[in-house]
Amino acid sequence: MIQYSVDFAALTEEIKKRGYERVLLQLPEGLTVQATEFAEQLSEFEVYISSTPTYGACDIEVYPDMLTVHIGHSPIPNIKYPDNIIFVEAFSDASFTAVAELFASFNDCENVGIVASVQHIKKIQDVKNILESHGKKVMIGRGDSRITYPGQVLGCNFSAAREVADEVDCFAFLGTGVFHALGVRVSTGKSTFILDPYSGTTTDVESDADRFVRQRFGAIVKAQEAETFGIIVGAKIGQRRRALARAMKNMIEDAGKKAYLIYSDITSPERFYYAVDVFVNTSCPRIAYDDYLRFPKPVLTPIELQIALKYKLWENFRFDEIVEVD
Repeated sequence: MIQYSVDFAALTEEIKKRGYERVLLQLPEGLTVQATEFAEQLSEFEVYISSTPTYGACDIEVYPDMLTVHIGHSPIPNIKYPDNIIFVEAFSDASFTAVAELFASFNDCENVGIVASVQHIKKIQDVKNILESHGKKVMIGRGDSRITYPGQVLGCNFSAAREVADEVDCFAFLGTGVFHALGVRVSTGKSTFILDPYSGTTTDVESDADRFVRQRFGAIVKAQEAETFGIIVGAKIGQRRRALARAMKNMIEDAGKKAYLIYSDITSPERFYYAVDVFVNTSCPRIAYDDYLRFPKPVLTPIELQIALKYKLWENFRFDEIVEVD
């Protein structure tokens, strides 16, 4: 089991300082296996473990009579959160030494950009040192106002990678799973490798990126004949892009088609049987990407809609990212 380090002594003091006795423990799915262990660490409080999944610091659960302790994500700097929430980062104890040595020894990239999910953000310097010891030049982007740490990437924001893309030959993503690395590859156009400390392997996501782009282009083609559009507007604090949704609605109507705004807190494909031809997602970008095949109708991102309506060219295709919310 992957273990994560949490400073419970500091957390306990902060809860006491805020004067709360009742605590809601909110965890991403990857940490739920440790939920009871975390609750034990806070046993001097009345602890409730939330059963509602959370997918990031954009997706919080707060109630007026308790303090939410959101473990596993860093707060998004340009979001104004309620006062009754604490973000507690959980850092992985995994060592990247072996996999970084492997990458440095067998990869031809001379100029490497390093990015990571927040769980592994503290390992960036270790990997940087290893790569530089092999003669590689390492670049780490700062990112925009949605990013907490240099080199950090979110599932909806790859600005730290884009910032240094012109200066690197490839990217090394520190973490597990394909999605974040895929986002880096599509957003920057540069080869991207997953450095997985648990399997000890490095994986090029090029074939995943090719399959992803072909799927997205297929969705755009299907949408070109659509007459009615449902625009999904996220209700969650960090996913709400109402101004963008209104702009998309105006664009659709200017093209002589119909559009409807659909306000959604939980965007489950099984609930989206509205009488429209295509959905346009302005909420969490992963809805269009991860759940595309589960929706009864094609799901486009805003840039894909613009391509489908011929406001943008095919070469303008890019990964949907959230910069600001409203």
